[in-house]
Amino acid sequence: MKELFLKRLRVVFVVISIICLVTVSFSANIGRVHADTAVKEDYYTVLKQLTEQVEKEDHTPLQEKVTWKFKWLVFTDVTFNQENATPEHRTLDSNDQRYAKVVADDFKKSLEAANPNILVDIDLEMYTTPIQVTTSNNDFILHESQIADVLAAKVPYGAYDSIFALSDSLGGGGVTKATYYSDITRGAAYSGIGLSKLHVNNYPEHSTDRTIEYSTDIALHEFCHQMQMAGLIDSYPDVHGSTTYGYTNDPKNGWMKFYTDYLTGNVKDPKTGKLIGVYPEMWRLTPRYLQEIVPIIRGGIWGFRPSGEADQSIDVLEKVYIPVDYKNMYGSSWFDFYFKVGSEEIGANNIKSSNTNVVQFLNFDNAIARMKVVGTGETTLTFPTKNGSYTYTKQVVIYDEKAAQVAVNSLFEAADVNQSIKLATDQQAIDNAQKLVNSLPDNIAVNLQATIDKAQKELDARVSMPVLPTVTEDTKTIVIKGVPGARITVHLPDGLEISKTVSANGEATFTIDNQVIGTVIKAIQFLNGKVSLEASTTVKQGAIAAPTMESVTTENTLVKGTGLAGATVTIQAGTITYTGVITTNGTYAIAIPIQAKDTTITASQTKNGVTSSTVSIKVIDNRTPTAPIVNTIKDSDTIITGTGTQGDTIQVTTSAGVKYKSVVAADGKWSVTVLSQLAGTTISVTATAPNGKVSPKNDVIVLETPQEGKLTTNDFTISKDKNIVGTFTGDVVTFRVTIGSNVYKGGTLDKGKGTYTFYALDKAIQSGIFKIEALDKYGKVLDTKTANIVKTSTEIQVGTGTVTANGFVIHQDKSLTGSYTGDVTAVKLVYDGVTYSGGTVANGNYTFYALDKIIDKTKTAYMYGYDAKGNKIATSTISLSDAKDHNTNTVGIGTVQANDFTLYVDGNITGIFTGDVKSIKVRVNDTTYSGGSLVSGQFIFYARDKISGTSQVVVVDGYDSNGNKIATSTVTVKNKGY
Repeated sequence: MKELFLKRLRVVFVVISIICLVTVSFSANIGRVHADTAVKEDYYTVLKQLTEQVEKEDHTPLQEKVTWKFKWLVFTDVTFNQENATPEHRTLDSNDQRYAKVVADDFKKSLEAANPNILVDIDLEMYTTPIQVTTSNNDFILHESQIADVLAAKVPYGAYDSIFALSDSLGGGGVTKATYYSDITRGAAYSGIGLSKLHVNNYPEHSTDRTIEYSTDIALHEFCHQMQMAGLIDSYPDVHGSTTYGYTNDPKNGWMKFYTDYLTGNVKDPKTGKLIGVYPEMWRLTPRYLQEIVPIIRGGIWGFRPSGEADQSIDVLEKVYIPVDYKNMYGSSWFDFYFKVGSEEIGANNIKSSNTNVVQFLNFDNAIARMKVVGTGETTLTFPTKNGSYTYTKQVVIYDEKAAQVAVNSLFEAADVNQSIKLATDQQAIDNAQKLVNSLPDNIAVNLQATIDKAQKELDARVSMPVLPTVTEDTKTIVIKGVPGARITVHLPDGLEISKTVSANGEATFTIDNQVIGTVIKAIQFLNGKVSLEASTTVKQGAIAAPTMESVTTENTLVKGTGLAGATVTIQAGTITYTGVITTNGTYAIAIPIQAKDTTITASQTKNGVTSSTVSIKVIDNRTPTAPIVNTIKDSDTIITGTGTQGDTIQVTTSAGVKYKSVVAADGKWSVTVLSQLAGTTISVTATAPNGKVSPKNDVIVLETPQEGKLTTNDFTISKDKNIVGTFTGDVVTFRVTIGSNVYKGGTLDKGKGTYTFYALDKAIQSGIFKIEALDKYGKVLDTKTANIVKTSTEIQVGTGTVTANGFVIHQDKSLTGSYTGDVTAVKLVYDGVTYSGGTVANGNYTFYALDKIIDKTKTAYMYGYDAKGNKIATSTISLSDAKDHNTNTVGIGTVQANDFTLYVDGNITGIFTGDVKSIKVRVNDTTYSGGSLVSGQFIFYARDKISGTSQVVVVDGYDSNGNKIATSTVTVKNKGY
């Protein structure tokens, strides 16, 4: 443990050792300059005694108490500028300041009463000057960086062991480790604490119900942190873990017992059973004590010429000055930095010179860092510790006294500083000499600086050179700036000289002929018998216009145009640049790859170093587009989509010749909204480029939408059931029933309940088996079931007969009339899907009052006949018309022509119409269906779920805008097989 303890001590003080004990050593014939870096013997005695105390748990008090000096700064007026909240202004009044003294006295008494080894000396000061600090939200504790200027003014280096900064806060604090070379904490430990009124009952005096104040408790807590950060042992108690050591919060003492045991080494470690904390000998190692035994030497610039023996201390220096021609005793240019103490903590691999053109690091061995002089200038040498906790730096200047002397002397005639400066000496020459002198140590630089100052004074008194403007081949007038009243003489390239006097505004104007590019115009000015240096300017190329450029298409591989003969033309196509030389006839042709449409191409030309402005064009689209891509189309789709070239116009043409258009978007996609198309029909799609060229068409076949569905069915009982019934799911739209050799199609579906009925009273008349098939909208079978047709013991007889309905004229007739035959005993009216009972049936005729029921001729109407048992045995369609239509005499004229319909192939009845036809209806036997779409002379009517056999009579009726049926076409139903 002793070895570990001593190792930790060395780590704690390594930064002190590195900073204070670095020396630079030169050859044996160099003189010595010493600094006081002695380490007193009693320091090591303290370390030895401390080690023994901790090992033996010896709490023998010091023979003489150690004084710890505290600086308490109470800030009475602070504005906290919070990071994400409004500023908060906090002040301490006279009672608060009085209470701060109570807390300070409380701290001193509590600490001295519990600890026999120390005397507490508190320098309490009220800082009343208002300050502002930047802080995070709700942080009203003062951190050392926030009050650095105040600490610099109020705290001398090494004067205190600990600093406490008090501000108005409910509580809490923070701690900074003592660092003996900190420009902020001034060599002392630092804690910021809150002056709190919590748990106070006798403000501003000491509370009557507590041994120590709450703020005193906080101060003791932070002081424990300060002692812990000294790092003198490896087993300090956890300042925040008092309960783990068996302590509790006392209402009168707070955590005082834990803190005083901590500061006297009397906290029992529950793991080892040993007493831990701050032992007596630790109190002797105050920051001020360490300050005395390891003194800091600050400031000062000392220049020297290495000419003596080795071991020269440099800690006294702000910068180390070494001549560029330095040679050591071996005739080489290397020199050493010698670390007397702490060299084992130096990270040798990270030693660096910031400017290796000035000084190079060679190696580090046996506590010596070897460097080599390379050239003149300044560099920063850095010596970091291995753990990265500290980096020692030293500025080194390599100077060249001889070069500086030569540069200064050369400013004068015959290199004699007692003469005047040369005519050629200008400000640049003086600045160059000044730079060399600036790198010299002060004691060497002083005389040379005086000489430079003399040269500068003479130059300032000299007549300045005239200032010539830029002159081009096209310039006719030049305006030269000079000293008012001076005489300026211009020397032209052809030998002509022109003189003018400078006006009061400092200008002289000269008229000249056009000059040749590359020739030189010179000028000097005279004033009071003195002549300036000669100024000159070279005639340059004047501004040139941009070249011309012909249009470029998406098929061109040459950019052509005109420009200045001999000029270099620069073409930029997109992000690529191409160049060429304009021919003697003033034209150019530059090869480029084929460019995409709307690519920007720019052109400029350069001649004699002058570049023109640019001209730009966009590539013209001259392509013939490829056929656009069309995504799969199903007969349920109302949007057709695909991809193409941005900006192209897409045209979609249906099999009926209807056209839709869209423009390809920036993402290459297009879409059009259409009426749903028949499966098997062809959709044609083309693309038209902005240049009007049209792509080949892409023909796409409309596909069927995949269908799924299931059904169940029940047995049918003759003379009992009227309907075949069951359930269905999915895309079922109708049913086909096979009884014997007869096939029937139809059924009524309740999609909400998922049930169906199929009227079979007049079909299932003999026992046996029936097959029922669930069909989709294409007439394809989705599911098939079979069931029995059975008889009951009691037969129910179904009557036979017919009904015939006369036409009904709205706004004229009141009742429906007609005739009947056979077993018909009652009739019902079905109008627009609603069933009405009533009417009078007698002697083969019937009447049915319908004035209040039938009001719209476009609706469908039927008359049903029933036998005595209520069985529907007959049906007749009622023809509707409107008396008002006849009165207006506005019946339209037109035709409809229906195409053939193939079972199980076609889904829609299609055809053409002419004239006044505005709507159509389809009649399948006695059932009339409304609907369909009429566009551009063509109609389409979905009928796959309505037509089931070639024996059905299918008719398309055309109606005008008044609902008059004005045209009829019979649909031929073909059986293509299934």
